[in-house]
Amino acid sequence: MRQISKQKSSDKLWTDESGMAIPYNRTSTYERACESSTYKMATEADKLNKALINFKEHVMSESKRLYELFEKENGGKVGKGKGGATFFNFDRSIKVVVNVHEPITFDDNLIELAKDILYELINEGLEGAKDFVKPIVMDAFQTQNGKLDTKRVLGLRRHASKVNKPKYFEAMDLIDKAIRRPSSKKYFQIWVKDENEKYQDINLNFSYV
Repeated sequence: MRQISKQKSSDKLWTDESGMAIPYNRTSTYERACESSTYKMATEADKLNKALINFKEHVMSESKRLYELFEKENGGKVGKGKGGATFFNFDRSIKVVVNVHEPITFDDNLIELAKDILYELINEGLEGAKDFVKPIVMDAFQTQNGKLDTKRVLGLRRHASKVNKPKYFEAMDLIDKAIRRPSSKKYFQIWVKDENEKYQDINLNFSYV
């Protein structure tokens, strides 16, 4: 649990980041102002964070209750999706959206084996129309911020019948085995119609407000 502390003007000694005790009268006006202002901002941010956590739990609970009511009124005959849902108020001026994100990652060792096999296949040469796969393979294994684009990697499987090479099939099998699915996450959005009858997102992300 985080502990937010503040050193006061009444303290004869202030402690710096190295743990050294500094006499208060040797601190600058700027340092004293920073001590006070950053403490205020941190405590307010902490309160907002706790309020957001409580609000998220409330939204989750209400969404679950509404979905159960929807199931009950439809005799349990509802779509078998990933758990996402959309709820409206009676005049549809308010919309609450529940999105479920199921991330896909890869086992590093298996994906590297698949990559090596594909590069080996490319280096051996792919004649004729099969040359189209070279840039696709090279592009699929480009990383951004150290991460692979899962859609591009998985998209390689679509071309297996066109390439029709044993090594390509072997690489696709390794890609299938490399797939890992971490726990899914739920995201909530609340929208309200404006005067132009367009939905406006109530943004709860601090960076975008």
